[in-house]
Amino acid sequence: MVDVLTLIRQETTVDEYGAPVITETSREVFAEQMSIGQKEFYQAHAVGLQPEIKFKLTDYLDYENETCVRHTGQRYRVLRTYRTGQELELVCYREVNPDGSA
Repeated sequence: MVDVLTLIRQETTVDEYGAPVITETSREVFAEQMSIGQKEFYQAHAVGLQPEIKFKLTDYLDYENETCVRHTGQRYRVLRTYRTGQELELVCYREVNPDGSA
């Protein structure tokens, strides 16, 4: 099933006092939600990573190195990308807020 995926780009700048300022821009693309395979999950888990969800973009040119995505109200971080021909897979994990909540 094809869904709408929001790609989020984060950029850090410095204000006049030297404090970091993070700005976000987002845009929507079409993607297919996929599940993480068992082999991929356990290989990643063995090195301390926890992939949760995978999205497949039909055109790799739709992706511009965004670091976060939003899907059905949940925010994820991009763990890795994998290109197969014209398609691009985004393997993601749930982003945790600084207070420890998901």
